[in-house]
Amino acid sequence: MTVFSRPTLHRWEGTLTEHSSSVRTARHLVRHQLAAWGWDGDRVDDLVLITSELVTNAIVHACQGVGEVRLHLQEFAGDCRLEVWDPRFDLPLRDRRPRRFSEGGRGIELVRELAFDFGVVIRRGTGKRVWVRVLLDDDQNPYSPHRS
Repeated sequence: MTVFSRPTLHRWEGTLTEHSSSVRTARHLVRHQLAAWGWDGDRVDDLVLITSELVTNAIVHACQGVGEVRLHLQEFAGDCRLEVWDPRFDLPLRDRRPRRFSEGGRGIELVRELAFDFGVVIRRGTGKRVWVRVLLDDDQNPYSPHRS
């Protein structure tokens, strides 16, 4: 008789305050949680960068006075989903073409480039969840720029 082991579904949630230091905290928490689940490498770095972009957007554009951003991280067999909740229900805008030397304006395009999948769930009155999927195992993703 062959016994198949099933991959474990991992979940983690966290709440951050509306403060610029929360971006650094979010990066640290996501990296730490993925390491605890046994993941490291370039794709984890990509997800940490995505976390930074999404939490920054939530704090700068959406939280204004509400005071919190919520993170939800879920991983199953290398398929990782990150959700960042904020209280506003408007869509994140596709970045306009940034000026050559401007420091901002590239975040959502960067997220789209690094993520396997990306979207937004909006619920009026409760805000929105911007979500991304990153395949942590490059062998699962035929489109990965990190695949050898």
